[in-house]
Amino acid sequence: MIRSRWSLILLCCGLLLVAGGCRKTAYNVIPEAAYLRVFNSLNYDVNVTTKDQPPPFLAMIIDPEYDGAGLITGGKIIGDHLDQRSAYAGPYPANAGNTSFRNTEYPGSKKVLVGPIISGINLSSWAQIPSGKHRVVFYSRPISEQPFFDLLERDRKSLLVDSTIDFKPGEIYTMEVLQKTVATQYPLPITLYLRQEQFTKMPFSDSLLYVNCYNMSAEGYAAAHPEVASRGQQAYYNATNKTVAFGDTLNLYYSLYKDDCPYPYVDGAPIGPNLIPGYNNIWLGTIIRSHTAGVAPYYSMPVFAATDTTGGILSRQWELLILMKPGMFPLPGAAPVSGPGGMAQANPRFGAIGCSNGSSDGKGTTSALARRSIPRIANTTYLASSWLPNLIRYTASGNYAQRSFATISTIEIINNQVYMMSVQRAYPPPAK
Repeated sequence: MIRSRWSLILLCCGLLLVAGGCRKTAYNVIPEAAYLRVFNSLNYDVNVTTKDQPPPFLAMIIDPEYDGAGLITGGKIIGDHLDQRSAYAGPYPANAGNTSFRNTEYPGSKKVLVGPIISGINLSSWAQIPSGKHRVVFYSRPISEQPFFDLLERDRKSLLVDSTIDFKPGEIYTMEVLQKTVATQYPLPITLYLRQEQFTKMPFSDSLLYVNCYNMSAEGYAAAHPEVASRGQQAYYNATNKTVAFGDTLNLYYSLYKDDCPYPYVDGAPIGPNLIPGYNNIWLGTIIRSHTAGVAPYYSMPVFAATDTTGGILSRQWELLILMKPGMFPLPGAAPVSGPGGMAQANPRFGAIGCSNGSSDGKGTTSALARRSIPRIANTTYLASSWLPNLIRYTASGNYAQRSFATISTIEIINNQVYMMSVQRAYPPPAK
């Protein structure tokens, strides 16, 4: 009798375990969501000339709440500790494992519902938000780990942007806080930029790279900064995204080169300066400085332009985007400009953005060995004035430890820096 009772108890426990293992999981979703990614693109340095300006460290509040005295006390969506953006915003959340209180984008490391895969493109770097009209405000805040609403009242009053936006269901938005004009008054003129992305609605080929380009610099920045790149050569040698001002209207060309350095970057590994035949100074279009939020055209270039010996597995090319004032033209041959330094002498009339593994995913390098990586002709003429990651992404896939995949990328020129944001279609995971 006792044995039968224990058997019955064990049977009931087993049924409970099975029922628990088969439980249906309900996932939280926001009905008719829109998708939002936010960057703090205020990249002015905090120095003697800007010491009276608000620090470029922000809190975003959507649908804010205020007390009777007009002090902000809460909000429906909070994007706090927004630091200046990184040079590279990749296809997947870069801040997912971030333990710092600083966030270089929203959602970044915030634990919020994110976008799904749409048209094969992973939107996990975009947060889900309710569609419809919403009030969006940005405040400058002290640089500290303290949450915005725990700050003293005096530190919650530096309002930079106040706008109402109608987010459409299912649409993808990139939002940026930008310096509007070059000015010395306080507070600095700030504008809110919102772009409704179209990359999930367009046909893209897996065998081509796609890139579009914007100049979102402050009005008057190029005129106020006519200096040449030689004044900042150390940053240039270290393969960072820092440069000098680009002109307000520039024609865009591209060239493709062989033998990029390995990925991930190996300190001192050289970047090849040899052109791929047939891909020299190809004209793409014109870039005009603007804060208008229309989507720029996407330009395409092949993933495997050079002779391929890997069967379509690994491409070692890198890309050079050349920008020149109307009336100027890049020279035929490997170097788009001649003279001492080449693109190291970039100024508002011309510049070039190298897209290579040498930029170490946009982080730059800090070793003196980086000078050996920078491609140049005859050891005197440099090919680029600033650096971003390769338009090709490299990752383990299937049976391959490293494989090349095309991206859909956006390059933005903002004052004296360039930035890249990439999205990528899903790819086969590594074999187990």
